[in-house]
Amino acid sequence: MFHRPRASALAVALTLALALASATGRAGAGQGDHPPAEKGDFSEAVEGASALEGRIRAPCCWNQTLDIHGSESANELRREIRRRLKAGETQDAIQADFVRRYGEKILAVPPGNPLKDVGVILSLLFGASGIGALFMLARWRKRTLADRALEAAAGKKSKKKPERDAYDDQIDAELEKL
Repeated sequence: MFHRPRASALAVALTLALALASATGRAGAGQGDHPPAEKGDFSEAVEGASALEGRIRAPCCWNQTLDIHGSESANELRREIRRRLKAGETQDAIQADFVRRYGEKILAVPPGNPLKDVGVILSLLFGASGIGALFMLARWRKRTLADRALEAAAGKKSKKKPERDAYDDQIDAELEKL
């Protein structure tokens, strides 16, 4: 038998789950309201098509590139790209034609955008910091090995006991009392 607190908690949890599921469904549908691209249209691999589709934005909403957008206008441009690449046109010629037809807004990264330079600079900085870290680790290891060798050499030369002071005697006396 259900107790009142359990039944009401279960009802609240079920209501929240249904509300969350419906909100999630609406949020996913709101991203352009376009059906997903059908795989059957683009199952054949065409060299250079995916690279070009990643550089061109969908002209229906200008939010996503062609390679991930699922609208019919994006699919039509994908078909055109594949057809033209099969016919022997270059990626640059197709891209230039799209820029002529739609403007530079069609490009995911327009010319003159500093985003390309930032990527190159960050790559160089990360590489340089990695090389610097390797040199530091090598230097630390070299120092540690040298310190161990000095300690070993010093330990072999002096076999005498370490010096004791008044505190050592006091600690020994208190330990004996215990």
